[in-house]
Formats: sequence, C-alpha cells, structure tokens
Amino acid sequence: MAWSLLIRNGSLVDGTGAPARAADVAVEGDRIAAVGSGLQGEALRVIDAAGCVVAPGFIDVHSHSDLFYLECPSAESKVRQGCTTEVVGMCSFSPAPVHPSRRDVMRAWAGGVGASLDLRWETFGQYLDALRAARPSVNVVHFVGHGALRLAAIGPEDRQAAPDDLRAMERLLAEALEAGAFGYSTGLVYPPSAYGTTGELIALARSMARSRGLYFSHIRGESSMVADSIAEAIRIGEEGGVGVQIAHVKAAGRENWSRMDAVLAMIARARERGLDVAGDVYPYAAGSTKMDNLLPAWAHDGGIAKLLERIADRPTRRRIVEECLVDGERWRTVSMGAVGFDEVQIATCARREVEGMTLAGLARQTSTTPAEAMLDLLSEQRATVAMVVFSQSPDNVAKVLAHPAIMIGSDSIGLFAGDGARPGKPHPRAYGTFPRVLGLYAREQKLFPLETAVHKMTGMPSARLRLRDRGLVRERWAADLVVFDPVAVKDEATFAEPHRYPRGIPYVIVNGTPVVDGGRFRAAGGGRVLTPGR
Repeated sequence: MAWSLLIRNGSLVDGTGAPARAADVAVEGDRIAAVGSGLQGEALRVIDAAGCVVAPGFIDVHSHSDLFYLECPSAESKVRQGCTTEVVGMCSFSPAPVHPSRRDVMRAWAGGVGASLDLRWETFGQYLDALRAARPSVNVVHFVGHGALRLAAIGPEDRQAAPDDLRAMERLLAEALEAGAFGYSTGLVYPPSAYGTTGELIALARSMARSRGLYFSHIRGESSMVADSIAEAIRIGEEGGVGVQIAHVKAAGRENWSRMDAVLAMIARARERGLDVAGDVYPYAAGSTKMDNLLPAWAHDGGIAKLLERIADRPTRRRIVEECLVDGERWRTVSMGAVGFDEVQIATCARREVEGMTLAGLARQTSTTPAEAMLDLLSEQRATVAMVVFSQSPDNVAKVLAHPAIMIGSDSIGLFAGDGARPGKPHPRAYGTFPRVLGLYAREQKLFPLETAVHKMTGMPSARLRLRDRGLVRERWAADLVVFDPVAVKDEATFAEPHRYPRGIPYVIVNGTPVVDGGRFRAAGGGRVLTPGR
C-alpha cells in the first residue's frame, strides 16, 4: 500500500534538540509512518525538501486565538508561521463558562481585545463542541480562564470570594477539566481575575491537582512588583500541588529592566527545589493588550459600564490621572510600569484613522493632553481599543529566550486570513513570532542553535502539556510537520506594516494534510480540539 505522503531529501530536526540529520518522513493518513534515510516505497504525494529543514509543527504555547476561531477558523496568519497547535484560554480569558444572565458582561469583557462572541453556550463542554464544529485549521489545547470562572460565579465586582463563590468556581473548573481543559489561567492584571486573592488561587489549584491540571499565570505585576508576583505564582503551584507556567516572562518599564536576572534566578531556584516551574516568551520588546488595562484595577470594579461611568465623571477622571501620571510625561500602573505616551500605539480601534498612532500623536491631533486623549478615546469607543506598548529591553528579551526553562508563545490577539486589505495595526507577532525566532535569533544573532530553537517550539511545550504524540517527528506520532528553508526563513511583519506573512515556509502539514502547500494556503479544517493525554 502506498503512503499518502513522502517528504524526501530534507534535513530532519526532530524536536528533541538533537542535531539535524538527513532523513525522509513518510506519512500515512494522519500519522507518521516511517522516518529514515533513503526511505523506499510508493507514495501518493512526494515533497522534495532538498535544502530545507523538516521539523514538527510548531506549538504556540501561549495564544488568544480562541477569541477569534469562530470568526476566522482558517487561522491563516498563524498557520503560515508553521504553527500546527495553539494553546489558548490564556491570561484569565476564555469564551466559557458563561452565566446566562451575564452574557452582555462577558461580551463586553472580550470586546476589549476586539473579539465578538455570540456566546450561544454556557458550559465549557458546550463551547468546545462549538469549536469542533467550526473546524479550525490548527489543533487546539484549551485552558479555562480564571476571569471567566469569576464572571460566571461572582460577576465583575471587586470583592473577595465567599465560601459559596469558591465552591461554585471549583465546580465550574472541574466541569471544564472534565470537558477537556488542561488547567486554568490567571490574568492578575485584568479584572475580574485581578480581584482573586492568593488563597483563592491556591484553593482552585488544589481542586485540580488530582486531574494534574496546570496553573498558567499572567502574574500580578510585571514591573516593580515582578519578583513578588513570580514568588506568588510559585507559591500557588507549590501549595496547590500543580505545575506552574509563567506567561510572557518580562520586566516591564525601563526602571525595572535590571530586575530580569533576579526573576530568572527565582525560576531556576524553584526548579532546583524540584518544583515544576517554567515559562514562555514572545520575541519582541513590545507587548499588546487592551488599552483600558492602563487604568487602575479599582476603576474596573463592576465591569465595563461602571468603568465608563468613572471615566465620564470629572472628579474620578482626575483621580485616575493623578494616580497614574508621572511628571506629566509618562503613565504608570502598578502592574505594567511606566511608559511614555510615545511608547503606546493604538493597534485596533473602530476609528480606523487613529490606528497606528501613538497617544502622544493623538494628543497633538486633538489639542489635548495625552492622558485626556486616551481617556476620551476609551470613552468614545466604550473601551474597545487595543494597543501596542514598547516597554521592554531587547537585551532582556534575548536573555529570556535563551533560558533553558523558557519556550515560545506568541501571546497574539486576533487571527487573519487572505491577502486583501485588513484593518488595524496589530502586533506583528500575530504573523511573525516563529519565523522571527528561527531567522533573527537562531540564524542571525546565533543566540542558540537551530535545533534548540525548534525544541523550544515543539518538543519542549509538548512535554510541558503532556501531549503523548505531538511535538516530535517519530513513527506513529501525529503528522504535524513544517518544512522551512533555514537560510530564507524570516518574519516580514513589522509594527508599521503588521499584515505580512513570513517567507521561507513552503509547507505546513496538520494531521497529515498540507495546509500550506508550496507556499499556497489551503484551509483544510483538519485541526482538532486536543484533550489531556492526547
């Protein structure tokens, strides 16, 4: 019987970190049938990979695509990077569970990052069924968001969870784990997740320990309080009896860049003590999130409607500005550090003419102060504005990338498809994360060998998530594969022109089916919703 696909003459980088070797890869159906040099056999399709690397499909260990799959199941902007699996439900955000009386609150919460959810489900299992029916082009590993748990059990209010509230969240978490969630995530700078106490988070972690769920944490602060926030995450994992994954490891704000060595040392010491602690990073010195996250947590108490009331109230607005404005030139929050108004760029907004503009530029255009321009924009757009923030040190980004306990996650918001004009100036990581690691950091800067770069994108996250048959090129494992040119692979997306696909990745195969085929995209809809142990 002929194989369905044979990839010949490539240099195999198998995902383990081992040196590249000459090998062919045969695929039968959705499985790798054989791996070896000079494979002999008939195949319905042959790909000549001479001069190229054959590797496992990349696993984006930190993504927000779950907020966009139903609008863009093809996920072309991610697949063209070589991604075949995405880990979603990050930073406390997930589309489920949903309390039936709080659908509007949930929609507004997700709307801050540009998502439009119809929320026709209530339970996490019902949502996963809707996701399966959407037939995304990538495989999906899903976490449940702590913010979603809190919204469903408590609502958007800033208050401590009562015993009944905690039991309700534990029940919802258990239902999500049973349905296929891999654990729960926090976004401790995002209300309502920010309102959770350490004790609450430990209790939730403890409740999922038997299921071996993973605690995935956007920590409570990444600026001056970054060390204390890392310590809190480690404590939650240790006392809860679960593994800890620290999201997008960074030290934000120029005044905090020197803290990075201490942060990495804390992670190393925890691992030396035998604790299961690791992290992820995106390969850029700028991040992206909701613009309303520039406001203090107390301003979000009660949800978006209450936030907008506070912005509209002149005394409360003055309080916000007095609390956050530094020397009239920079804006500081406890969680994000201080940034200049020329370092905050409007990414997506219904007012298309301001997309790509900095807050400093918006202030000049509107003849007002940058703080007032930001608050006016949030009020006008009902807090549905996303931003890009340049707050990190490029040297620190490289340092974190090279750390042996750190893997690669795009933290990207939004998915895009097609070649036509697309709105907004989103962070270029939506298009370029993985080729940027291969091209800029492995090939040009020689930060680590190519095999290490691939391992951080494949075998390492696969082991972290306990995926039994993905992340390596092995016989009988899932046929998720990428073929790329190690000399040409490069990210083309920039902050000025983010909607650009990378080059040098001619083939991406998901569950045995070519989705990028000779550089052409074919939305096959063959991705799967993975469950723990799969």
